[in-house]
Amino acid sequence: MTTQSSGTSICQSCATLIRRPEEFGTGADGRRIDAYCLRCFRNGRFVEPQLTLKEMIHRVAEEMRLGGLSEYSATREIADAISKLGRWRQGGPEPPALEETPTQKAPRLVISRKNQRR
Repeated sequence: MTTQSSGTSICQSCATLIRRPEEFGTGADGRRIDAYCLRCFRNGRFVEPQLTLKEMIHRVAEEMRLGGLSEYSATREIADAISKLGRWRQGGPEPPALEETPTQKAPRLVISRKNQRR
């Protein structure tokens, strides 16, 4: 398992910023998993193991749309970012072993809202 000592990470499944310790995923033994958020990974497995990349993109784009972006802009922006995350890099939904899943510190994948058309 890749471990970070502190700081903000990005979930390698949904691209959510993980800021607080209680937001990190957990292993089967209850230990913190730095690569995923608790909404995606709990008790050593994915909360929704059959979720597809396309479904995840739609879900995250919908959250961004509710935040004020157009559906087109949200989908276009998030599709590229999510497809590069650890869970989806090999086509998902099964991730690489946790030891091989990189963690990323924010703001590396934070989506900029500059110069966007609405």
